[in-house]
Amino acid sequence: MSTFVPKVSIVVPVYNGADTIASCIESLLQQDYPSDSYDIIIVENGSTDNTTSIVQEYPVHLFHSSIRGPAAARNFGIARSNADIIAFTDADCIAHSRWLSELVQLYQDPKVGGVGGSILPYEHSKRNFVEIFSEEHSPLINFASGEHEFLPHLYTANASYRRHILNEIGGFNPNVVTGQDVDISWRVQLQTKTRLHYAPDAVIYHHHRSTRAGLARQYRRYGFGEIVLDTMYGKYPGYPRNRNYQFRRICNQLTALPRYTLSTGLRQFRLALGKTTHYQATVPQLWFLIEWNNIRGKIEGLFATRFMTDAQPALQLKSDVLLTRLFQSRKE
Repeated sequence: MSTFVPKVSIVVPVYNGADTIASCIESLLQQDYPSDSYDIIIVENGSTDNTTSIVQEYPVHLFHSSIRGPAAARNFGIARSNADIIAFTDADCIAHSRWLSELVQLYQDPKVGGVGGSILPYEHSKRNFVEIFSEEHSPLINFASGEHEFLPHLYTANASYRRHILNEIGGFNPNVVTGQDVDISWRVQLQTKTRLHYAPDAVIYHHHRSTRAGLARQYRRYGFGEIVLDTMYGKYPGYPRNRNYQFRRICNQLTALPRYTLSTGLRQFRLALGKTTHYQATVPQLWFLIEWNNIRGKIEGLFATRFMTDAQPALQLKSDVLLTRLFQSRKE
């Protein structure tokens, strides 16, 4: 163990997480980090299942937030910490035992404002086709920004920041109902001039969506959030996406839908002949599902932002309405 051992609070928002929260907490309690140097803050966000009774069985700090949404829940947790570093993960995640130890070492550099690590699929023997598809085609790639991307970002499944920086920039924006983790990553870099860093050995294992409905909502949410973020940050020098880019992207996605439909028919025919597997026959159906719902989310985002001219109408929508209509977590 390094002699550099800052105080850390791990903040975990949870909503109807009875199926996964116990495993999450147990992994956090088993960290290879001095037990007196970190605490665990669980912020219960209005669950209707027995999440609360499960959490109460563990030596963690349990709080209840009346304001719905993960951003508000995380802010609630930040406000109840006095630690140097705030680390975040989700209720459907499992932390490697060296997660915290690997995250904090990079904070020895005072110019580092945030650190995130690897997000790997949680593999189990009962994975269904949706989970396998997500592992193969929709991995959560933390930190790295590829083509048509802006600054590095940290997903809150595996992210950490200096607490004073979070306070300085006002924490998470609860009005950004999806993409809050990308938004706060960018604000940290733009407003504080500190850097984000990547710690590949700080590993979190994440449960992928397990139902088609959950996968559809996820990609609808992604589409909506991308349009809102593009509208919010589009005027920054070097920002790579604009309205024309999104229109072209939507057109390309629309033209792909007939191909997925045709591929579905062909693969079903091959399946009947015993020349392909049930999973391979399902893949084009799932591609159609995510592309169509991503398009839906982008169109909703375009209307909410007045076709990417003003983010405020989207940010002023009532979070509860959006969460109910599009983004509410369920057991999936």
